Amino acid sequence: MKRSTLINLIVTLISIFAVLLTAEIIMRFAWKMGGWVERPIYQRSFNPYLRYELVPGENFSATSINADGFRGRDYQVPKGPETFRIIMVGDSETLSVKLPDKDTLPYQLQELLNQNSEGINYEVLNFGVEGYCTFQELEMLKTKGLKYEPDLIILNYVLNDPEPGEYYFQKNFFIRHSALVRYFTFRIKKRLIKKERKALGIDTEIDNYYYYHQPKYFDRVKDAILEMSEIAGDSNHKLLVVIFPTSSIMVKDFRANYPYWPLHELVRGIKSKNMATIDLLDEFNRLNLTPQEVSIDYEYDESHKNPHALGVAAEYIYRTMKKERLIPQ
Repeated sequence: MKRSTLINLIVTLISIFAVLLTAEIIMRFAWKMGGWVERPIYQRSFNPYLRYELVPGENFSATSINADGFRGRDYQVPKGPETFRIIMVGDSETLSVKLPDKDTLPYQLQELLNQNSEGINYEVLNFGVEGYCTFQELEMLKTKGLKYEPDLIILNYVLNDPEPGEYYFQKNFFIRHSALVRYFTFRIKKRLIKKERKALGIDTEIDNYYYYHQPKYFDRVKDAILEMSEIAGDSNHKLLVVIFPTSSIMVKDFRANYPYWPLHELVRGIKSKNMATIDLLDEFNRLNLTPQEVSIDYEYDESHKNPHALGVAAEYIYRTMKKERLIPQ
C-alpha cells in the first residue's frame, strides 16, 4: 500500500471516529428516550435501563424524596440490629404520588407489621416510580435497592408492566454504553411496533394489555421476575409478587365480567422455589369490593388504588407473609 493511500485511510478513519464521537456526545446530552413522566420530581437517568429517576431531596404534592432518590425518609446502611427490611418495587401504584405517606401501601404494611411485632423493627422501603415497567424495577433493585440489605423483596405487578417493544433493549456492551446505538435501535423498534399495532388494530386498553402479554413480550417479563427471584435466593430470602387488578372504567366488576382473568393467570403461572405470588383480585372479590370502591376516582378513570384498597392489600400481604413464613414467626 502506498504511503499516501495509507495516510488517506488513516485520515478517513479518524474523521469517521470524530463524527461518531461528536454524535455520541450530542445524543448523550440532547436526546432523551420516550416514556418519561413529566413531573418536577423526575430527572433524566444516565442509566439507559432506568431512563429517568426520582430527584433526591425533591418534594411534590404529598410526596417527599429522600437523599438516595426514593420516597420516604433516609435509611441507614447497614441496617440496624433486630431490623427486618423489606424492599417494595413497583410503579405508580406503589409510589402513590397523590397520597400522603401514611396512606401508601409500603407505609400501611410497615405499620401493620410493627403493630404485631415482638421485638423486631420492620422497615418497608418504597421503591415505586411512576411509569416503570418490570425491567426498570429489576434495574432499580440491582442498582439502588440491594445495598439496603433486604430480607424480603416485594414486586407489585400491574397489567401495563410488560415492556413496550420499542423500549426493550438486549443487554450488550453497545446498548449499555452508547446513546447513539440506543437512539437508532429505539427509532427502528418504535417504527416496527407502530406498524404492527396498526395492522393488529390495537385501540382500547383491553387490546393494549393483551398485546403486551403476548409471548414475545411477556416471556421477557417472566425472565425479569425470575431474575428477581434468583437475586432474593442468593441471599437465602424470598420474592413476593403481588398482582394488582386493573380498576379503570373499562372494568365493571372483578368477577365474571372482568376482562383480564387470563392475564392474571399468566403471572400466577410463573413459578420459582424462591417466590410466592398473591393476587389482590382474590381478596377484592372475597370482600365484595368493586372497581368503583377501590379506585381514587373511577368516574374520571383515575384507577390508582385509594387508601382503603391499599389498606386491604396491606392486610392481605401481611397474612400471606405469616402463612408462607416470609417473616420471623
